[in-house]
Amino acid sequence: MTQKIKTVSFVPRFFGAFGQFFKYMGSGDYAARCQRVASGDLLASEAEPTVITETIDVIREIEVAAPTLDTVNIDGAHQLLQLLQQEARFIDFLQESIDDYTDEDVGAAARQIHVGCAKVLKQHFTIEVVNTASESSRIEVPSDYDVKQIKLEGRVEGLGPYSGTLIHPGWKVVDTRLPKVTNTDNLTILAPAEVEV
Repeated sequence: MTQKIKTVSFVPRFFGAFGQFFKYMGSGDYAARCQRVASGDLLASEAEPTVITETIDVIREIEVAAPTLDTVNIDGAHQLLQLLQQEARFIDFLQESIDDYTDEDVGAAARQIHVGCAKVLKQHFTIEVVNTASESSRIEVPSDYDVKQIKLEGRVEGLGPYSGTLIHPGWKVVDTRLPKVTNTDNLTILAPAEVEV
């Protein structure tokens, strides 16, 4: 008797695909198994190899703490939320449950939100990659690298320099052009209530 496979909705598929992308890019073995499944040479149930658990000593683990600010520019955060709401209805989308909508409805909404958010970024920020090398290319990381700009994945041994595969180039803000505001009293109102009379 064939077991019926439950269909996966849009949002879990989106985040699942996002995670699988990095797993595919980060592991040549995993990518090879995926290609064999796609070509029919390997059944999906056989795609994952037998896992052998082994205890190993970690040579060195690098953990970078999240930055902690002495002061927070709340006005700037509120202003950015206002711009995202104005151009992309960003807060409307996040505050509303999407459980009752079809994948097509969510996809159509996401397209409009993408356009609006991209407009805000382009108008008010200049964003560049941290590393200009092509993704999946081999790069060298010096021993005195900036841990805020480069995150080493996998087993890190010794003091460097290191050689590895660029999984993601990273992003950095090189210019910010948020509008100047003299009166900050109303910045907590991200969007006014709209009343048709």
